[in-house]
Amino acid sequence: MSASERAQVRSVLLRHISAAALEARLLREQKAPEEGFLREHLRKYILHKYMLTEEECPGEGIRELTEASLAHMMKVSPELVEELDTARSCAGATSAMVKKALLFQAMEKELGITLPADKAAAAPDVGALAALLGPLLAAKQAAGEGGGEG
Repeated sequence: MSASERAQVRSVLLRHISAAALEARLLREQKAPEEGFLREHLRKYILHKYMLTEEECPGEGIRELTEASLAHMMKVSPELVEELDTARSCAGATSAMVKKALLFQAMEKELGITLPADKAAAAPDVGALAALLGPLLAAKQAAGEGGGEG
């Protein structure tokens, strides 16, 4: 990889990191967040954490977003990800499962919340995940902890 290609990759990476941090801050600091706000900014957060653009994955399914991110990284079509995702941990977790778990960990850390693991794992799309997030963020706001980490 040439120096200019490395610089371009670094620039894209830093842009996504910065944009995800901004979306996390907006989610954390929004007073009485409404469902539409949560859904929009959570989706943007996930896209940036997964280093995707709207064009690369216009859908809202968590699995779809995760597989699109893996496809982007593996440079294959999203349809091939499940077929090619043979990397399993000793516990039987696929790359997609691990990536999704890491996303949830990042959300917990950056939003200062604790997601109910069973409900988060079962959330089929951004809307369902936003519905889980709403009460958690509202409780955090009510406790006076809204605008902390950054």
